[in-house]
Amino acid sequence: MSNPPSPLEATLDELRKAMREQSARQEALAAMLAKKFLTPGEMAALNPHFHRNFLPNDDSAVQKNLVATWRLRAQGILGHAELIESGFRVFSQSDEDGILLRLFTHIGHTNRYVIEIGSNCSGSDVGIPENLSTNLIINHGWGGSVFEMDPTECDRLRYFFARDHATRHFHWEKEGENSYYSPLIIQQTVSPENINQILTDTNIMLEPDLMVIDIDGGDYAVMQNLHVVKPRVLVVEFEKRFRERHSVVQFDRANFSKRWRQSGAASLPAWQQLLEGRGYTLCAVVSSGFNAFFVRTDVAAGKLSSLTAAEAFDSHPIFARMGEDFWLSPDETWKDV
Repeated sequence: MSNPPSPLEATLDELRKAMREQSARQEALAAMLAKKFLTPGEMAALNPHFHRNFLPNDDSAVQKNLVATWRLRAQGILGHAELIESGFRVFSQSDEDGILLRLFTHIGHTNRYVIEIGSNCSGSDVGIPENLSTNLIINHGWGGSVFEMDPTECDRLRYFFARDHATRHFHWEKEGENSYYSPLIIQQTVSPENINQILTDTNIMLEPDLMVIDIDGGDYAVMQNLHVVKPRVLVVEFEKRFRERHSVVQFDRANFSKRWRQSGAASLPAWQQLLEGRGYTLCAVVSSGFNAFFVRTDVAAGKLSSLTAAEAFDSHPIFARMGEDFWLSPDETWKDV
């Protein structure tokens, strides 16, 4: 007589089944649409690796099975390698969605609130957001505030959340107009001078579980001036082509991406120097090499391993093998910090 499966084995079997079903549905949809003589470009638009123009219905179930598996396998201290292995993409540009889910499964959450500065729907032809907050909001019941300077992108974000089953009920009618309060979509240009005021005016959580800063230049100065909130986890973009060799910042946003297509306006050592002084520990770098995950040191203690900038590059399967012609030195638009 065979023994019944363990809870871990049962959870893994459920996860494998859900993933097989999702793959089969996607293949069936692609086959059906192919019969309508779509062009190669139109077919490519169906592939979520190019443009996310549809979302599977079982994302939440698959992810919750992952969370259950991670909890069953919980270890004392989680390292950078384990976080990166957990990465996957739903709404994020790279594999940040999975890293964040594994991170919060391990350290827990207090208010499930996210602040994201800089967001858009540019990775989709049909207005599906590309950011780090949406997966947590849609699939895991988080609330939050999203700040974006482009009014068109704000409208696209509002339209998405107004129609999605997970968020369409969070609205109220005011002076004859519908307004959505979860998440808040705020059309605002964020600067070092106004960051504290706009966060105060929005009545956000003072210690949100997560804050993401992605404004393609000016991020570092915004963080320098920020003092009204102290998130438990902070995600920032950095310039990967300096490796760990230069602690520099490009303060003038007008110079962003003029010399090459930049991934950030501050190097990883510059961020590490600033944020360690604020009580944060570098714990992970996304596999594509442009987003860094900093966790408040009191939260990371006893749960997460720290990471140096050099280790992030030396342990990377691609960047560790890049030749010297790939790495750059800063020009006069960058300042040492």
